[in-house]
Formats: sequence, C-alpha cells, structure tokens
Amino acid sequence: MSVPEHESPAVESYVRLQVLGMHLRAHGFTIHHVAGGLVVRNMTSSARSRCGASGVSGDTITCRPREEDEGRYWYFTSWQQPIAEAERITDALVMIKGYLGAPA
Repeated sequence: MSVPEHESPAVESYVRLQVLGMHLRAHGFTIHHVAGGLVVRNMTSSARSRCGASGVSGDTITCRPREEDEGRYWYFTSWQQPIAEAERITDALVMIKGYLGAPA
C-alpha cells in the first residue's frame, strides 16, 4: 500500500491503524482510536503481561515509516519497539496477542 502524493503520512498511518483495529477487534480486543495511535486492551487477560498488572493489559500502538526499512510503514509499541511491518497484519496480531497476554 503506497501513499498517494496528495495524502500525508498522518493519513496513511491513520488508515493503517484502522485496518489493524478491525483485525484486533475481530480477535476480541477492545480498541479506541486516539490522536496518532490506537489504544488496544485485552480485557480478558488473567495472566500478568509484560505491559501491566493482571486483569487488563493494554498498549497504545502507533504506525509510522521506519527508516531502517526504507521508509516502509511499521506498527510500534508505546515504548517505541517495532511490532511488525504494516503490510504484515498477521505478524502484528501474533506479536500484540503475545505481549498483551492473549491466547494464541
């Protein structure tokens, strides 16, 4: 998915986060769009995740070009760790489910 010349990187990031949000919602996550990101919560997590206390785990995911990958769009955690290239939705889902303590 390339960015048309008339669309800004902010629009491209928003569209890609919308797509990821639809997939995450289908996998049982609660999502909420915020300026520049996507808040994702695993409301059914009973185990302690790497992101927080037991009960509810969550993160704010962003999407932006990654210079180390020739400017391709990637999803990132709130602590700026790369999750997966935005074109690789399944890889992103697996990573997010893993670090938010969701069953595979």
